[in-house]
Amino acid sequence: MKKNLLKVAITTALTLAVTVPVFANPFADVQKDHWAYDAVNVLAQDGIIDGYGDGTFKGDKTITRYEMAQIVAKAMNKDLNGEQKLAVEKLAKEFSSELKDMGIAVDEVKAEQERAKITGDARLRYGATDNGSDDTDFRARVGVTGKINEDLTFNTRLSSGNIAYNGESAGVKLDTATVGFHAFGLDNTIGRQDLLVGNGMIIDDTINGITSEIGGLKVFYGNQASEKERLLGAELQAGIFNLDYIKADVETGNDKEFYGANTSFDLIKNVSINADYNKENKSGDTAIAYGVNFNKLGLSATYKDVEAGAVTNYSGISGDISNVSFLGEGYKGMEYKYTREIADNTALTVKYQDFKNQAGDKQQNRTAATLNVKF
Repeated sequence: MKKNLLKVAITTALTLAVTVPVFANPFADVQKDHWAYDAVNVLAQDGIIDGYGDGTFKGDKTITRYEMAQIVAKAMNKDLNGEQKLAVEKLAKEFSSELKDMGIAVDEVKAEQERAKITGDARLRYGATDNGSDDTDFRARVGVTGKINEDLTFNTRLSSGNIAYNGESAGVKLDTATVGFHAFGLDNTIGRQDLLVGNGMIIDDTINGITSEIGGLKVFYGNQASEKERLLGAELQAGIFNLDYIKADVETGNDKEFYGANTSFDLIKNVSINADYNKENKSGDTAIAYGVNFNKLGLSATYKDVEAGAVTNYSGISGDISNVSFLGEGYKGMEYKYTREIADNTALTVKYQDFKNQAGDKQQNRTAATLNVKF
């Protein structure tokens, strides 16, 4: 399909999602008041498009596949995030023959990009309850991921931990350190790693151990990092359902064993339904959640009913900033959440929880706001 150069520039700028700096007008035929000026300016200053020798851009000119391949080649050599890399890789596949004619080996460039990559994030959280108590903390993390060879990868991450508003902190720690390898048909990750099962009602935490995956099956074994409890289990993706099994050997000797399932599916366009069910085998207590997500708006509403025997210290909710001391009794009620990307790689999440304990006694409502920045 033929496209003119102006449309390609706009599409590429949006794909790479770069911030527009202020520079001099790069092309005589693209004025500052033109609707495409910012996108063209960004790509020119970043060295992805060059224009013509007479200082013009000629945005209405039909672009050839060879010219498009040149744009792709330059984009391939930029420092891109995961989504951007995926978009450029798709373009590289489409224009692989032209790139080959230009002497560019797509696989070699991709391998070099994957050799080592530095990423990071910063998080600012605020939480409050109805009784007027509140808390604020900050966390920063820097990670390095990369490829040692075709069969061996590594992932490390340093974290400041949660720094309280008064400056108290546990200090910088290595919160992720893994080696990934392929063996016996399995993709394996060994070391200190994040573990999320289902929607995190039972486990959304860090373990020191090993996970192995094949197809839609994941098995794991190790020690939960903070509580030092031995965990083992499996998660199987079966259509729109995930089936879970988890055994937690708690320090007190009162081990727990969970069976569960969770699902998420589109109801209509931009509206999805999610549901989670877990049962603790010994006590018979259950953890249930179901809700609706308005994906385009970033809004969700979820009802949760978690009985005392199904509460764990390594669930997603146990990591919230607001006080969760009543959760040992079990809890039930509504959770409302709003998430929005307010700038490139910057997301704001606001959460409100209206819970009672299992006896029906009203608990303090909890409100939290989290600002996440990634690079």
